[in-house]
Amino acid sequence: MPPYDGHVDKEPKDPAKVAVVVQPGFVPLDVAIPQQVFGPWPDQLTASRAGGSPYVLSLVGPPLADRAPLAHVVEPLDRLEVADTVIVAGVDDPTGPPDAELVRRLRAAYDRGSRMVSICTGAFALAAAGILDGRGATTHWHWARLLRDRHPSVTVREAELYVEDTGVFTSAGVLAGADLCLHLLRLDHGQATANAMARFLVGPPHREGGQAQFIEPLPPAGDPGITAVTTWILTHLDEPLTLGTISRHSHMSPRTLRRRFLAATGTSVMNWVAAQRVARARVLLETTRLGVDDIAHRCGFGSAESLRVHFTALTRTTPSCYRRTFAG
Repeated sequence: MPPYDGHVDKEPKDPAKVAVVVQPGFVPLDVAIPQQVFGPWPDQLTASRAGGSPYVLSLVGPPLADRAPLAHVVEPLDRLEVADTVIVAGVDDPTGPPDAELVRRLRAAYDRGSRMVSICTGAFALAAAGILDGRGATTHWHWARLLRDRHPSVTVREAELYVEDTGVFTSAGVLAGADLCLHLLRLDHGQATANAMARFLVGPPHREGGQAQFIEPLPPAGDPGITAVTTWILTHLDEPLTLGTISRHSHMSPRTLRRRFLAATGTSVMNWVAAQRVARARVLLETTRLGVDDIAHRCGFGSAESLRVHFTALTRTTPSCYRRTFAG
């Protein structure tokens, strides 16, 4: 079977099998995030979906110490042989080599065609298996130089939240793993499903992978002023929005708005606006029969051509192809 090509059927006949790799010294949140997204879904998310969750998740890994967290639920590495998606959770200290049997099993899963994913320092195990050779990848900014030095054939893009390169996915530190998991869910089952999961997790609006990591010095956590700005933007997406109009509403100078918005969201004001407009267009394509012209105006693009340009740039597909894939 060829390596994963980035496509997942919208409604697989059987639930897709997701294996989360738990290594000694694992980061608990790196494991918990995919458990929330790909594990059993709550009733609020399955009420309108026949058959419940589209995934079956298992924890697999090399042997853990008897008293280590999760030691009693982590299954043997041979479970990777049946996994459709393999997610390698990060470890606190990646300076040592990953388990040799794990590396062999990861390579075998990739060669069989499993979708390969890493969160944070889980990228070191994928790199050790040769899966990242010749690809772009990311990891936590603190460990990016080590990954680059240890694996020079990997193009390390430490400034990005997550990277997809020819069907292999890597994310930056911890919380960027949530963005990547929601991105995978969106690829599999559409924007509306990913939005529903994000709302259930009480998460922020989806962040595209190209947004910047917060590299030291870290910005202060939370900015009520920017939260108010993003809330206002989301309620006015169908209107003409410029940096000037948003600045006037926020009672900040354009320079101050740009600086605070970048610190809080990792991207520019207008890039964020475009991403939210495309996200709304995705939902309308999935859930309505509106024409592309109507959707373009409801999302603030002004014309169908503008919608197509931005939509294709962010999704690498056209609105019509997206609708054929995900419309209910």
